[in-house]
Amino acid sequence: MGLIRLLPDILASQVAAGEVVERPASVVKELVENSIDAGARRITIEFQKGGARLIRVTDDGGGMDRSDALLCLERHATSKIRESADLAAITTMGFRGEALPSIASVSRFRLSTRRQGEGADEAGTLIEVEGGVVRNVSDGGDAPGTRIEVADLFFNVPARRKFLRGEQTEASALLGQVEILAVSHPEIAFTCIRDGREIFRLASADELAVRLRDLHGGEFLSRMLPVPPIEHEGVGVSGWIAAPGEGRSDRSLQMTFVNGRIVRSPVLSMPLREASEGVLPKGLHPPAVLFFTLDPAAVDCNVHPAKREVRFRDPALLREAALRAARAAWGQGGGDLPSRESNSPEFGPGSDPLFPPIAVGRHKTISLGYALQGELPVSRIRESPEGSMEGVSGIGRDHQEDSFRIACHYLGRLAGRYLLFQQEEALLILEIRAARERILFERSLTRIETGEAVESQSLLIPETIEASPAEIAWTETHREVLLMAGLSAEPFGSGILKVDAVPAGASTLPTREILKGLLDDLKVLPETSTLDLRGREALAASVARLAAAGAPLPDSEVAAVRLLGELLSCRVPYSTPTGRPTISQISPGELSRRFQA
Repeated sequence: MGLIRLLPDILASQVAAGEVVERPASVVKELVENSIDAGARRITIEFQKGGARLIRVTDDGGGMDRSDALLCLERHATSKIRESADLAAITTMGFRGEALPSIASVSRFRLSTRRQGEGADEAGTLIEVEGGVVRNVSDGGDAPGTRIEVADLFFNVPARRKFLRGEQTEASALLGQVEILAVSHPEIAFTCIRDGREIFRLASADELAVRLRDLHGGEFLSRMLPVPPIEHEGVGVSGWIAAPGEGRSDRSLQMTFVNGRIVRSPVLSMPLREASEGVLPKGLHPPAVLFFTLDPAAVDCNVHPAKREVRFRDPALLREAALRAARAAWGQGGGDLPSRESNSPEFGPGSDPLFPPIAVGRHKTISLGYALQGELPVSRIRESPEGSMEGVSGIGRDHQEDSFRIACHYLGRLAGRYLLFQQEEALLILEIRAARERILFERSLTRIETGEAVESQSLLIPETIEASPAEIAWTETHREVLLMAGLSAEPFGSGILKVDAVPAGASTLPTREILKGLLDDLKVLPETSTLDLRGREALAASVARLAAAGAPLPDSEVAAVRLLGELLSCRVPYSTPTGRPTISQISPGELSRRFQA
């Protein structure tokens, strides 16, 4: 007997489900996209236990008769394409014909549908499927449109079910998917219900701005700028983008749609980063909701089973259109590509040839110290055999045989962000915010590692902050972690978080900035209240970054020297937790080279 066999139909559907149905959010995406293609004007999404127990999607679209309802559960059955040429001009959301049979093969599936326009006394169709096997076909009594229920997802594929994350994580992913679909189609009314509680109810809107306001709040919209509609060689662009200075550490609020379909592609995201040079600090990404329209034949969306990736016939056109759109919104003019010369405010040691990092030769040791009305023991730094720099604290310690003293004199402050010191004949340049970030990181990490929360500051009057459903779900999941960071926040009605306390070191910052900053930084954490080393460091780094941003500048020579001393007392004093330099040294030899002396 040969070794190669044809897979049974049910097993083939389960294999396809592994490509199309990764988690409850994938199910919602496929079902809602079908509703959109059916012409629905109102869509309701209900789910329980993060979607693992139940997902129900109800729409008022065209519906199906009985023959179509039965046929849609067959693999590769679709109304979207007829011949191979149709693949070159796809304008619908779904077209493969794999989603419904794949979902039905790994769940307890119930489809109730009725065509629009049929008489009120004519019954619709109800089909019940369990694990890919049709159990019942009968008349249905639902209103015109379609209702699909997916219960006990992966009940018959336990290996797949084990890979589902916790309830809160799956709920957050599902809500994030619904947000994307709601943004892409503001003309459709959306209602979302979680465990019997209404999360949001979005009325249909004629303008994208109304949908963004309803989802993320008026404050979010006030920080965005409209993108003037642009047409560039057949590529149209419109939407909204963050105002100058309004960046985030990740791209979670950067949505790019191509012909109505969400697309994650460097072809679209990298031009936004490039255009933001001089508008946003390095490392931050502009939130954006951009809609690109182009000839369907110029984009291939048939390259990924879940349709997350696409291929463009001419990526350069998309790139230039994205650049023009961002520059037009920021008042930079839409005609020219951005200069390679950056005017970014993130300018400091290591990012410019005038401020090179401290040069340490292999097997050499350099020492730094400071003196103000007397001298103090110094901190040493050695280079490891691998070339990395390891700090050895010396402030306030007696080094005995290999400790020595060296004067480091304060010269002044430059450009509001640098402190200048003279160490013998060399020049030391300390970046104030980076130095504070390192100091506060190590202090916060010490507290967290001992199980002690970061010191918090209670608010006299609790503040309410508008938040997206996904952010609220994440906050509920990680409430204990946020408390460890010194932040107390909890849901307070639909689309609102109530904040009672913030990290004490960051209390000078707006509460909204603290909350959003922590949520952005800590999204990488797993769904657990027990933090591993990476999680503790991420928590400490986030608190330190916020506290450093809100701290005042040193207002005296004593304060400047104290900051240098605290920095050199750190375990790793020469960079922030993200690797940005804190202090740089220019030697006499380097000065001679620059002046050709």
